[in-house]
Amino acid sequence: MEAMTLGELLKEKRIELDRSQAELAEQMGIEQSYLSKLESDRSLPSTEILNAWLGALDITLEFVIAQFDPSYVQGRLRQIPSVDAYLREQTSSHHRHRRSWLLTCSLLVALSVPLFYLGYTKLLFPEQAYQYISPGILLPGDNPNLFKNWREMHYMHDEVIEMQKEMAKRENPDTLILPENRGIQFTIPAKEANNPDFQRTYYRSGNVEQIRPINGILQALGLFLFVGGIISIAIERRFFAK
Repeated sequence: MEAMTLGELLKEKRIELDRSQAELAEQMGIEQSYLSKLESDRSLPSTEILNAWLGALDITLEFVIAQFDPSYVQGRLRQIPSVDAYLREQTSSHHRHRRSWLLTCSLLVALSVPLFYLGYTKLLFPEQAYQYISPGILLPGDNPNLFKNWREMHYMHDEVIEMQKEMAKRENPDTLILPENRGIQFTIPAKEANNPDFQRTYYRSGNVEQIRPINGILQALGLFLFVGGIISIAIERRFFAK
């Protein structure tokens, strides 16, 4: 774009609208001779005159400023109070956007650390679980440890054989994997039976690892937010820190 002055630009716009100086001056409420001075840049308009000038040509101050090199705007046009006020507001708005951008980026980075930590350490969603095994269903009146201790009970030889057969029939192992430690053993109603008097005693058999995808998701999300926040800060430094 060829370098031009304010007067030249607005004169060009007047000609595009096929308006004479006299017509435009009358609409602006000024003398034609004064408009001639403005178009030849022998005079700089006041805020009121500039507003009337732009209104008569149906253009905005933002459009006008965008047509010029920043050095011309700062060195010449900024002498007009309305232009100075506009530029101050633009600078203030730019700083507000920068602060908002940096705050958002900082929040992303700050949020990424606890998310990654929670996923990595598995504090929120533990992967260690406790395995419990129940040998079979207890009938009403049975000792809770019947399946475990019946061999230690004193039976006659024939009774032992019968007991072995009965216990073999009643064996119905069931395994529970629980996130919490319920102790060495616990007894609860058997889920297979409709009668709550039929129960199962579960014995802890050890610990198992349960892979919980949510921990991987938390780590990935934390890493994504961290990288995104850092890249966003770099973008701000590169493109907006002017």
